[in-house]
Amino acid sequence: MLENVIIIPYRKREKHLEYFITNTVPLIKQHLPHTKVVIVEQANDKLFNRGKLLNVGFMEYKDKTKYFITQDVDINPTVEILKEYYGHEVLNKKVWGIYTSACNTLGGIIKIHNEDIFAVNGFPNDIWGWGSEDKALQNRTELFNIVKITNFTPKMKDAQLKFKRFNDIDDRNRKNNGKNHQYNYIDFAKFSKEKKQTEIMKNGLCNIKYHIVTIETVGDIIEHIKVDI
Repeated sequence: MLENVIIIPYRKREKHLEYFITNTVPLIKQHLPHTKVVIVEQANDKLFNRGKLLNVGFMEYKDKTKYFITQDVDINPTVEILKEYYGHEVLNKKVWGIYTSACNTLGGIIKIHNEDIFAVNGFPNDIWGWGSEDKALQNRTELFNIVKITNFTPKMKDAQLKFKRFNDIDDRNRKNNGKNHQYNYIDFAKFSKEKKQTEIMKNGLCNIKYHIVTIETVGDIIEHIKVDI
């Protein structure tokens, strides 16, 4: 069994991916033994769906790894961060915030036990375009008493000393941002505990549908999956 599977949800960030593979993957290979990097590329022209792409990675490596690490392609950790944070042992019922959003949700880079991501049913599959899949995951972990521990955020004054982060490409489609935010930030908080659990368990890993277009092995520790979702 692998120790870590690092999943990169990806589409059309060729320069960022090339940099990550050339500069960061060798560090992962050196400092994180028994780790695989899995690039899950959305191979259609629908709005980008980060949560569903991560769900594909979870499904493909269910019961094959101890931990999952979600990884944005434009963020590259230093050796210090790889050793101290990516390699950190995380207890069950905890989620380790490695580099999370400024609003303190579970976006960016997190580390979580395989069994815990399946316990919360992963991400919702229906968040298309930019917006709030990180909050949806936070809602799920909180309901199941999976506690977030520590985090860096983009506002840290020394963040650039610990990560090389590219300037963000503002290509997010905001078409659904309003309704996604309304549901995950406002409506969900008003639900009863029973309704929250019902909503979570009907949409996620339990009902994901996808078609793998190609799988390519790149080097020693990379798998590149193109998927129609």
